[in-house]
Amino acid sequence: MKINKSVILLCLACVSSCSAEDTLATSPLPGITINNFPVIDGSDSTDPLRDLLMCKILGFEYKWERRPFTQEPEADIKEIIPEYTCSESERIYLESICLKHSNTHQSYINLIDNKVELVIAARSISRDEKAYADECGVTLIEKPIAKDALTFMVNPSNPMNNLSISQLQGIYTGEITNWKEVGGNDEKIRPYVRNRNSGSQEKFETLVMDGLTIAEFPELQVGFTMMSPYYQLEEDKQGIGFSPFYYYSVIVDNGSTKAIGLDGVPMTKANIQNNTYPYTTDVYAAVRFDIDRNSNAYKLFEFLTTPAGQDIVNESGYVPLNQNSGVRSIYDSDESIVSTSYTDLRGVAHNKPHKGIMLKTEIYKNGKSKHSKILVK
Repeated sequence: MKINKSVILLCLACVSSCSAEDTLATSPLPGITINNFPVIDGSDSTDPLRDLLMCKILGFEYKWERRPFTQEPEADIKEIIPEYTCSESERIYLESICLKHSNTHQSYINLIDNKVELVIAARSISRDEKAYADECGVTLIEKPIAKDALTFMVNPSNPMNNLSISQLQGIYTGEITNWKEVGGNDEKIRPYVRNRNSGSQEKFETLVMDGLTIAEFPELQVGFTMMSPYYQLEEDKQGIGFSPFYYYSVIVDNGSTKAIGLDGVPMTKANIQNNTYPYTTDVYAAVRFDIDRNSNAYKLFEFLTTPAGQDIVNESGYVPLNQNSGVRSIYDSDESIVSTSYTDLRGVAHNKPHKGIMLKTEIYKNGKSKHSKILVK
């Protein structure tokens, strides 16, 4: 199902846009308005960045607040609250149509299904999502836009402040089962994992375990939301779990858990910036390869790695890319091949080469393509 904003735009056409001339004069992306704002989706942890981008582009002020109306307001997560200066119908349009709040996995599925135009997520496309994209004949373009890290957390009463990487791996393979084996209390370790295809679980499997077999730790004991590890570890004095550092330090930031260091390197924003923390990760933006290069979604995709875009990344609380990461257009970046197809002399497309002369088309991660004739014997 393709994105269809026409019905709601007909309603908005009757409402004058809010301070349109002022917005265009101050916006880092002039020309993007409420009526043509891209449909953006992404992971829970990137919600503030997506909201902040909307505020900056459309000229809204904003403030950080903890979610109101709960019994423990100081335990609520922090979020960006835009101070809208537009009509109520325009606000509803932005919040319900343009700014989606799916999880990491669903946002990539939505992009593949052409239901959204741009994804900003805590990781790149997963193995399962790539398989689904291949099945649908869809190729994505993605690039890092910020730096984060996979943070390991324990209950604040746990005396552990550091683990070696081998100790951490041993805990999750089930070889180490008691905290005293790693210098802690004589208590059983209760490791928590996330659900399959969550952003943090994907990073944990690929970065930390890297082919090692993870012992059976039922994902339901953590749950399916970003807050689940925090709720568990707040009560479980012998537990250990993981979360993106941004979520831990910016969105939650309430002392309910304690981040531990790895291999003697403390879990701090500075150690992400200088790449000394071992599990530094990237935050990604992604679009479909067939996107209109003149679209606002594509303009925003490219804007994210410009100096002005990186200023917004930094203001959101994420670690911006450094020069080695390459603040650049995707056309100056990775030359790796993301898909290869073949066409015979009759113009019939094939996934694999067939005997005879064929036209080979290679599509690169930076969006370029290369065509060549080959002879298959």
